[in-house]
Amino acid sequence: MKLRNSFATVLAAAAGVMGMAAAPAMAAAPATTHSATAVVKKTPALSLSFNSTWLGYGQWMQATVHLGATAGNRTVTVHAENWQNHATFVAATGKVNSAGNFTFEYWASQSRTWWASFGGDAKDNAVNTQGAAVRVGSVTQEELVSSYSHISWGGHTVDLYHGAGGAQMGVKVSPNKPGENVYVTAYGYYQGTWQLMDPSQPDLLNSSSVTGMSFDTAHRWPEGMVVRLVTVYKGDTANVGSTSAPQYFELTK
Repeated sequence: MKLRNSFATVLAAAAGVMGMAAAPAMAAAPATTHSATAVVKKTPALSLSFNSTWLGYGQWMQATVHLGATAGNRTVTVHAENWQNHATFVAATGKVNSAGNFTFEYWASQSRTWWASFGGDAKDNAVNTQGAAVRVGSVTQEELVSSYSHISWGGHTVDLYHGAGGAQMGVKVSPNKPGENVYVTAYGYYQGTWQLMDPSQPDLLNSSSVTGMSFDTAHRWPEGMVVRLVTVYKGDTANVGSTSAPQYFELTK
């Protein structure tokens, strides 16, 4: 009896072992990996503004560059391109102040396109402003010379010349425009109004950007009439055209 029980117990135990499913093998733990986090740069605000975008020749242009917040670099650069020959150059460079502004002045001699740039840093992208046009005019001057006297007439100074010798006038355009033309128009004061006497005539500027002309009775200019002269330079790629202040003369005996 005791033997049967012991044998039954062994059989039961063997049956239990045979019917028990094996535990699954434990998978190996994955290796720990590390990857660098990419730096995402931002693009700072950058602008360029002017006191005027239309200047007379010889005036000073004032411009301001504004740079927004950056990580470290606070230097900006201002560039320009000449309209006439497309040459480009750096006009100014410097650090912005605590308000983010860099202001500079530049002597205006010809029309140009201007833009500002920021070179970037560890956390900020480089950036340029869009090009901005600043047009620069010219100056046309005319002057009557060698008169024997003058009178005040109608609020104007009228230079007097003897008719045979004629009135002498010089014209200069700045900046220098050798080989280009100016156009002189003459009006005579007749029967209470200004009337066209001589339509615009071209005169060639010399190497010094100067031309001269005379008006005498031998060329049918009348005596005893006040004449007003106005000179126009029509401009070119570099400079906007300009008109002189009028000059007044009268031919006498």
